[in-house]
Amino acid sequence: MVVSTPFQLSRIYASGWSAGRKCNTDDPTDMDALVDSLNPHRSEDERERWSQGFKDAMLHHIEPPSKFRHRPSRKVE
Repeated sequence: MVVSTPFQLSRIYASGWSAGRKCNTDDPTDMDALVDSLNPHRSEDERERWSQGFKDAMLHHIEPPSKFRHRPSRKVE
């Protein structure tokens, strides 16, 4: 069994995040099936980390963080 380092897991998370940002679905109900079908990793730790990055990116895309929700628009004069 190969154990991934924290750095490798962070890169795997980033890879999942990148894939999640490219995904154009806005329906979170299909997310688990989509994650399982797209996840390229075999070990449980790596699959879990990639999935978390993917889901975080999709949820971020669907509902932006609160600091961006009620931002007043700038008026250009």
